[in-house]
Amino acid sequence: MTGDVIKALMAKPIAFHRAFVDLGVGITGAVMLSQAFYWSQKTADGWFFKGQVDWTRETGLTRYEQEGARHALRAIGVLHEQRKGHPARLFFRVDFDRLAELLMAGTDGKKVPKTPVCAISADCQNGEIQHEENQQSSARKTSNLDCGKPADRNVEIPQSIYKEKITTKITSKTTSKNSVALPRPDGGQVAGEDANALQAACRTTWQAYSDAHQRRYGTKPVRNAKVNANVRQLVQRLGADEAPQVAAFFVDCVNDAFVVRACHGIGLLLAQAEGYRTQWASGQAMTATRARQIDQTQSNADVAAEAIAMLRAKRAGQAAKAEFVDVEARPC
Repeated sequence: MTGDVIKALMAKPIAFHRAFVDLGVGITGAVMLSQAFYWSQKTADGWFFKGQVDWTRETGLTRYEQEGARHALRAIGVLHEQRKGHPARLFFRVDFDRLAELLMAGTDGKKVPKTPVCAISADCQNGEIQHEENQQSSARKTSNLDCGKPADRNVEIPQSIYKEKITTKITSKTTSKNSVALPRPDGGQVAGEDANALQAACRTTWQAYSDAHQRRYGTKPVRNAKVNANVRQLVQRLGADEAPQVAAFFVDCVNDAFVVRACHGIGLLLAQAEGYRTQWASGQAMTATRARQIDQTQSNADVAAEAIAMLRAKRAGQAAKAEFVDVEARPC
């Protein structure tokens, strides 16, 4: 009887492919890839739409666990993302060729590529970023879990990187003597894993911006220490997941005259980052002409509402006056 009740309360099971864990994306990455693998086979071109709520309902992953899993899967090249439609919606596709390549590399006894981690050298203020494969062992777990309770020390957990959590293993020892701390927006310091992840997000954001600039103007944008600082601030304000997509949208779709005259400088994007993020999310670029049209429409609506209110007040006054006259005219 109890077993029947439990079965009735349980959600529909999903397929979990144990082999995906060996890709180095953790349990959360393997769960998301298993579900994406299922849905990608259901469409002709492999692209499918799945919102954050849908992922949570099907896999139980939280928003931050989803972002961390997506980051890890994109890093090894097995998951592609693309925004389509108006308003824009995020679609996903599994790269079956890349997935097969990684799985076969694992079965042949070769080392499966892990998510690349960048080391930040002492001259990072000049924007130089060095890549290295950071092999980590002796995993331990901190007590800073989503549930607020410490658990087994030998498990993988989502680590907070500002707004994004990336599933990774951390070591009890420093893995790089050359790593340095980066400044946080609140004046503190970012060190170790967080600093590496921030620099990785900066590289991705710059690449998206640079590619869009190449498409539009036929040349790469200038990069210097000031530009690097702007990119870092952009990532800190929008998050590692959205910053690259907003940067590409800014160059591809924003056609304001002053922005075009400035050739879509990164400083203009940073100055109004949140506004451009809203335009990207809605799939509609706000131009000066469209803004004037909206303002004029609102003005017309306000005038019409005011006129209707005045007319109603006038009619109410006339009705009250007519009733008063009628009462005075009645015989006693």
